[in-house]
Parts: sequence; C-alpha cells; structure tokens
Amino acid sequence: LVLSINVFADSDPKAVVEPLKIARDTFYQDVSKFQEGKLTEEELVVRISEQFAPLINDRTVALRVMGRFARQATEAERDRFTDRLESSLVDAYARGLAAYGGEQLVLPEEGVILKPGRAMVEARLISSGREALPIQFALGYKEGKGWLVENVVIAGINLGLTLRNQFADLVKSTGSVSSAIEAWSFQSASSN
Repeated sequence: LVLSINVFADSDPKAVVEPLKIARDTFYQDVSKFQEGKLTEEELVVRISEQFAPLINDRTVALRVMGRFARQATEAERDRFTDRLESSLVDAYARGLAAYGGEQLVLPEEGVILKPGRAMVEARLISSGREALPIQFALGYKEGKGWLVENVVIAGINLGLTLRNQFADLVKSTGSVSSAIEAWSFQSASSN
C-alpha cells in the first residue's frame, strides 16, 4: 500500500496543494503569536524563513535564473549561486510577510497535474477593499522531498523570468558570471 501511494504521489492533485496549505496555516499561526507579543519581528522572520525555504526547489530555480550563464559557470559557482539565491529569496519573502496586513491566501483543494511530476496551483490573495490578486505556483515533484515550488507568477508577472533577466543584466554590468554571483542579492536584483 505504501509503495502504491508513493508511486502516485507525483500525480496526486491534492498532494500538490498540501505543502502550500501547511506553510500558509503555520504563517497565520505565527502572525497571531507576533500580534499577541509572543514573537518579536525578528523571530517571526526566522520562523517564516524556516517554513518557506523547504518549499523551494532551490537548485532548479537557481539554474533557471542563471539561464544561459549556468552552462558557463563552474559547479562551485552554481552551488554558490543556489545558496545566495535561496537566502535572498527567503529573506525578502520573510521580511515582506512580516509586514503582513491581513491578506488571505486562498488555495484550491487540488492543483492541476500538467504531467507526472509537474503541477500548477492557481491561488488568490484577498485583501479587504482590493481586487483579488491571482497567484500561480509552478511545482515540481522531487523524490524524497515531495512537491516543491519552482516558479511563481503574481498578477501575470513571472518572478522566475524577471529574476533571469536581472541576473543577465548583473552579468553584463559586473563583467562576469562569478562577479554577478558575488553581487547578487534580492535588493541588487530588484534595483536593476
């Protein structure tokens, strides 16, 4: 029975959404603790980071952000960029969420299986007095880790593509892949 469950895990539309629901619900609990004074802002940021980091397929995301420059980079440079990208994304995400203003992330009961191991989750971010913001999560299934986020599209803005373009600009402005990796931070990417 366990074997049959694992065989279909990469095709289960309900399993796709589960890690997102767990992260969302844990976030709401942590925000409540923060608002009650049981967590400092820094503790909230750390807790959000700890919850968010395991949801990302960091290697896949990093190679996609590097784009054509991934082939030019050494294995050590790809590893270094994977670490820097994950750290900068998690930090930016956590600090953004620390400024949470009561928005609600509405997730469907099931994701859409595009093919075994690939899925999409169509979500909405609802906030009072504003139109709902559509969010698409692209996920991939990784053996032993389950469903992981590989890209996010927010209101039609493809975060992965945006970061890839910014990495290419950083390579151009710094003169090399290695220098771009050293200069990378979410803030440097956002300002290009």
